Amino acid sequence: MNNRFKFRIWDKRNKSFFINEETKNVYFDIWQWTIYMSTCLIYAIEDCIFQQYTGLTDSNDNPIYEGDILKIHYDVGGDVIGQVLYEADEGGYIFQWKRKGRNQDYNNLNCDLAFESVIVGNIFEHSELLK
Repeated sequence: MNNRFKFRIWDKRNKSFFINEETKNVYFDIWQWTIYMSTCLIYAIEDCIFQQYTGLTDSNDNPIYEGDILKIHYDVGGDVIGQVLYEADEGGYIFQWKRKGRNQDYNNLNCDLAFESVIVGNIFEHSELLK
């Protein structure tokens, strides 16, 4: 049985993602608020940002995670670049491409939208794509 909860971890100190081998054996100590890895690295929770896998893949079969930046082609309006966010009020993940004050343009992220998308980056390493 596959683990349906998958995460990637952004290391704030080194400004990089932990590679998959490092995250295979991650243990959490909720009493100490630390993360232990099989490589014996110990991180404080506040030094890491966890991003959950949405369960969807893009048109190239790459897994889509919270914080990914997607490019989607719409027949009306052309290419749109936006970010994958978890929005509790919408009941799940959304693809948001504009946010100005209280106004925002977004679609719920579903398998049809994901299939039409391409991952072009992530919020930590490619935030300039959202400007």
